[in-house]
Amino acid sequence: MKDMQAHLELLRGQIAECERMQQAATSELKRNALARLLARYRAIAVELEEAIAKMPPRDILLDRTKEARQVAKGAADHLRALVKKLRPK
Repeated sequence: MKDMQAHLELLRGQIAECERMQQAATSELKRNALARLLARYRAIAVELEEAIAKMPPRDILLDRTKEARQVAKGAADHLRALVKKLRPK
């Protein structure tokens, strides 16, 4: 999620720079082109914000990872015990 947050911050910077360029543009053609670009940047930023908002909190992900490791360790221990029982003596 950190990478998504970083990209969102970069995108916000691009939006701000594009707004400055649009205000300073001397031709209508440039202003219109920058307005279209701004609309796209803003739409992407909204999508990214929505995606970030839908992501579960980091601590839940860590808990799930920890739980998955415990389950995997338990399964591996069980499998080792089973293999030990099945080995011919």
